[in-house]
Amino acid sequence: MADEKSTGKRTLGVVEGRDTISQEARSAEAEATINEQIEALKSEIGRLKESAGLIAEGTGHLAAAKAESLRDDLRQTIQANPLAALAGAALIGYLCGLRHR
Repeated sequence: MADEKSTGKRTLGVVEGRDTISQEARSAEAEATINEQIEALKSEIGRLKESAGLIAEGTGHLAAAKAESLRDDLRQTIQANPLAALAGAALIGYLCGLRHR
C-alpha cells in the first residue's frame, strides 16, 4: 500500500496469485493424500473384521471341542467309579438342599 501511494501505481498481484494457486494446489494434494489414507484405513478395518470373525469362529469350535472332551472324560470317570460319582452327586444335592432352606 505504501508503494501505491508513493509511486501512484498499482501492483498487478501476479506473485500473490501464484501463491494462491500454489496454496490451492497444496491443499488439493493434501486432501488427496488424506483421502488415500482414509481408503487404506477402511480396507485395513475390513481385513481386521474378517480376521476377528475367523478368530471368533475358531474359538467357538475350540470351546465346543473342549466341552465335548470334558463330557467324554466325565462319562468315562463315572463309568470307571460309579460309587464315587453317586457319592459326589449326593453331596452336591445335600449342599444345594442346605442352601435353599
